Amino acid sequence: MNAPAFPPRAGLELHQELHARPALPARTPCAVSHWVQHGMDPACADAALQALCASVGAEAPRTGQRHARVQGPNWQLKFERHGEFVSWQVNRPLAPTPWPEDGNRAREQLLRTSALDELPAAFRQALTADGAGAMLAATHVLLIDARGNDELLGRCRAALRSGSAPGSDDLAPLMGAFIGDARSAALFTPLQLGADGFTRFFVLDFDLPPDQAAREAQRLCEIEAYRMLAMLGFPLAQAESQRLGALEQRLQATVDAMANDDQHDDAQAFAALTTLAAEVEHAAARTRYRFSATRAYHALVQQRLADLREQRMAGVQTLSGFLSRRFAPAMAFCESTDRRLTDVGERINRALNLARVRIESQREQGNQELLRALAERQHQQLRLQQTVEGLSVVAISYYALGLIGYAAKALGKWPTLAAWWPSSEALVGMAVVPVVLGVAWGLRRLRH
Repeated sequence: MNAPAFPPRAGLELHQELHARPALPARTPCAVSHWVQHGMDPACADAALQALCASVGAEAPRTGQRHARVQGPNWQLKFERHGEFVSWQVNRPLAPTPWPEDGNRAREQLLRTSALDELPAAFRQALTADGAGAMLAATHVLLIDARGNDELLGRCRAALRSGSAPGSDDLAPLMGAFIGDARSAALFTPLQLGADGFTRFFVLDFDLPPDQAAREAQRLCEIEAYRMLAMLGFPLAQAESQRLGALEQRLQATVDAMANDDQHDDAQAFAALTTLAAEVEHAAARTRYRFSATRAYHALVQQRLADLREQRMAGVQTLSGFLSRRFAPAMAFCESTDRRLTDVGERINRALNLARVRIESQREQGNQELLRALAERQHQQLRLQQTVEGLSVVAISYYALGLIGYAAKALGKWPTLAAWWPSSEALVGMAVVPVVLGVAWGLRRLRH
């Protein structure tokens, strides 16, 4: 009896992402060249890959493919498409050559060797076409075979030191360290741009396995790439720092006016604070992505430096030590600018809440004064109405008594009543009280 089949595995693409970008093989001696093009149009990257594949007779990857490898006659290229940049890496094995006895010739050989010499011209031209973006980071890594050659470390160091910039203000313009387990390799770099715009790293391979040599070369390339990508936030932080200074001055002036001037127009302060809040939100929207990316790239640089496992070499500054003095402050400035932007936004929100409370308090006070004025006016109207009612009682009673007087005079002249009919004045006098009371009662009933 056949066993029931298991459901198909889901998320294969997510699982394979772990193995999607292995390091290119790099067996010492080898030249590695790596560069990053920031803002490269996807169509331009596809065109460059197609030109490269056509030059070597290889099958071109599909349009929009995230990563690809191309094998050339004596080189191998790796292409990776990231969120905001495209990276290229070329590895080219080198023929073993003896180390030149002359220091200048040795230095010239070190600075001249790269993996780009055999790349097709059509591919190079495609990399400079419209939409290619900016080459933000570029690195050459030279893996030098130093197995069994104890003197090569000092000779390489001396050759590189002979070309250090004399005007450098750094006490150690050449960085270096032992890397890997049990000092299986040594690293040197001046970390300065060459004539071709590339920085250079030199790795002396004492006893590196091939896979570890490839990983060390990739780490160095990524350190330089992520360092430059992280630095994209630095000029933005400088510009935003100046804008924040002006915003803070305006905020301070508004808050001081609210605190020290009882006659200050809170509505005007609220409008000014609302404008400041809008400007801060605009700045946050403008910088949040870049500062977050800078933070992420900085973390990657730190991780790659830790993976190098540098061990100090006498008389030479380590790469991590140099970057901690020159690179870390720029990252700290970006981080502080981001926190400062958040802090200014929180201060503006607190000031807005204060202005809102003051405006509501003034509005409530105005409403209470209005209610008191309305109550006073109503009371006055009631008193006026009562006065009018009193006058109305008098007037109506007066006219009613006048009518009674006329009627009494007329009846007094009637022959049958003349003998016993009282005078009209007496009748009017007797009718005053009942008439007034009756009129007052009638008006009261009418009012209610």
